[in-house]
Amino acid sequence: MLVRDEPYQDLGPDWLSKRNDQAHTRRLVAQLERLGHTVVLDPVA
Repeated sequence: MLVRDEPYQDLGPDWLSKRNDQAHTRRLVAQLERLGHTVVLDPVA
């Protein structure tokens, strides 16, 4: 906003649901592994 001299634009209430789910999953798995957990993902049938 400050660098581009633009007004603030709210991302909206559904912003999180629009994000890349696979990237989010990878980040969460990596976070659990850093905490010492072994993670095995099974897709929902």
